[in-house]
Amino acid sequence: MTSDGNDSDGGTETEAHERRECMACRGSGSVISNLGGTPSTLDCPWCAGSGERVPGIDAQARWLEQAPADG
Repeated sequence: MTSDGNDSDGGTETEAHERRECMACRGSGSVISNLGGTPSTLDCPWCAGSGERVPGIDAQARWLEQAPADG
């Protein structure tokens, strides 16, 4: 597979990736969160619980959107 760095159609890079196991949850589709002091099992935010890597996902984006603005 070669790449010339030109991704003008917007979807080529995403479509070129092979299906791979999500590294964050190791393919299980869930992670353990210790937020709040009590461990709890959640759907993996990096693969949305599928167990397969989702290219381009920002798992922390929703937390940044919910954070109160300083000021």
